[in-house]
Amino acid sequence: MKTRPPLRLLFGLLASAAVLPAQIDTITEARVREAVSWLADDARAGRDTPSQGLEDAAQWLAKRFEAAGLQQGTKGSWFHEYTLPGLRVDSREIELKLVRKHKDKETTLDLQPDVDVRLWSAADTASGETEATTVAQADDPVLQRLLGAESGRRPIVIEVPTDHPFWLGAAGARTMLGGRRAAARPIFLVKKGLFPELPTDGTEATWTATWKAPAPEKVEIPLKNVVGMIPGTTKRDEYVIVSAHYDHIGTGSPAEGDSINNGADDDASGTTAVLLLAEALAREKPPARNILFVCFSGEEKGLRGSAAFAEHPPVPREQIVANINIEMIGRPEEGKQGMAWITGADLSDFAAIAGDALQLQGVALTEFRMAGQLFAQSDNYSFAKYGIVAHSLSAGSLHKDYHRPSDEVAKLDIPHMTKITRGLFEVVRAFADREPKPVWSEAGKKRIERLRK
Repeated sequence: MKTRPPLRLLFGLLASAAVLPAQIDTITEARVREAVSWLADDARAGRDTPSQGLEDAAQWLAKRFEAAGLQQGTKGSWFHEYTLPGLRVDSREIELKLVRKHKDKETTLDLQPDVDVRLWSAADTASGETEATTVAQADDPVLQRLLGAESGRRPIVIEVPTDHPFWLGAAGARTMLGGRRAAARPIFLVKKGLFPELPTDGTEATWTATWKAPAPEKVEIPLKNVVGMIPGTTKRDEYVIVSAHYDHIGTGSPAEGDSINNGADDDASGTTAVLLLAEALAREKPPARNILFVCFSGEEKGLRGSAAFAEHPPVPREQIVANINIEMIGRPEEGKQGMAWITGADLSDFAAIAGDALQLQGVALTEFRMAGQLFAQSDNYSFAKYGIVAHSLSAGSLHKDYHRPSDEVAKLDIPHMTKITRGLFEVVRAFADREPKPVWSEAGKKRIERLRK
């Protein structure tokens, strides 16, 4: 005679069976839109490395990881910290006097530092008096060409409104990555409304600038990657990294009046996927391997955040078995909705493992003409250089809005992005639970050998 289990146990088993598999259902279009909209909002000002918008995003991601029940990925912190060399400039310490000559009339403007004028970029010379100074409005097309020049001694003076991202970003003291170029010119921002009216008779005015800008101070800029972890069970000495970069390129040349590069597709879409995957998987049955969810800064500056992480990881590097990097999943090519592609797919069995898992959610792998060369262009490359099987999964294209202010949430295909993220849920579980580790192909081994020489 069979005995029935206690009702309390039966109800517990039924509840467990109903709850655990259903966590993928938390990856909804509404939640995808909510997360990507926050990351790509104008308030983040393009999430440049470094910037306040990037710092705000880091803190927001850490709070979401904590609320999801993840463990901290580094000892006592949600952040993997590193530094990069940079410069400190201060708009409060500059001087600028402009003299405008038009016919026989001369107008002098003595500008108050940080109130009337701010310093946008550092220069290699600390002072000067220069005739034929370029003075223009921010949207002047000739000015845009000058800003792209690699050198020049004459200062550039740009008139901007006080709500312009350039003006807001140049307030007081600030730091910027990198060093001064040889023959770098200073670029000053002047508050709109102080310049005399432009000539209306077809003649031109000339400008002379007398200026001082203290030499920028060399500094080490503190930066952070955001890290959360789901601990494994049977393979607790092995790690799978799920990653995306949460930085973008900040503000730049205006396009149709918009100068904020929101980076909705690049890569707020990938960061959204990492976040929602972490939130869903944290409430699932624990995986065999540890899963590290990492959001990198500094990708747009040359993969700097992932390089720092791979060089000094918070876990033993030899125990990292795979990196699933997520890059630009919000804008599919025409006719490829619900499809994904993988960089360097022929270099390992990563694509075979991921392809089988994606099919569980109806996502098919497709080809992309630049998939081979893009293998070395995203954060997965920082891990591949150490022999870790690492690829980027994308589900989009290098569209016309790439690295432009027009890369906005309104242009994302949210249903497509949601489907890809649900497919990635299966991919992460496959890599975390399968018995064998992923391995390089012969082509991949040769590629890694070349990297190490």
